[in-house]
Amino acid sequence: MSYRIRPATSTDLPAIVEIFNQAIPLMVNDDTAPLEVTDRQTWFQQFDDTHPIWVIQTAEQIVGWCALERFYPHPAYYRSAEIAIYIDNHFQRQHLGKQLLSFVNKQVQHHLAIKTVIAYVYNENLASQRLFTSAGYQQWGRLPQISEINGQLRTLLIFGKNF
Repeated sequence: MSYRIRPATSTDLPAIVEIFNQAIPLMVNDDTAPLEVTDRQTWFQQFDDTHPIWVIQTAEQIVGWCALERFYPHPAYYRSAEIAIYIDNHFQRQHLGKQLLSFVNKQVQHHLAIKTVIAYVYNENLASQRLFTSAGYQQWGRLPQISEINGQLRTLLIFGKNF
């Protein structure tokens, strides 16, 4: 099957939210209840040419997405971004995360002003840890029991890469 990566548009937001919501029961993100498209409209509007969001799709459907969000609102951090990657449950284990991350790394190296990419990954999310490590990201930090999701304290790992 062939896949295409392209910039996301507002018409992609329902698919982006649907894929995000698939991850909630896995407790790999911070949410405990499904989001609505309206919940993510302001979030989606933050993306631009400096901090973009992309989708990966087959001919028929969006099967994943990747975003480079602003790391911190202070101007001193304008060259840094927080990365998020989500793949539709039905398309996992097909190396789409690796394909998306490789694409993003090339965009950062050749087309964007971003010089540092940071990923926040829960300690239990071994798949994401392997993904980022395989793409040259290093574990830069560990925040023990920093969040509570469904009554469970969670440790957050920080992965990063300088370009």
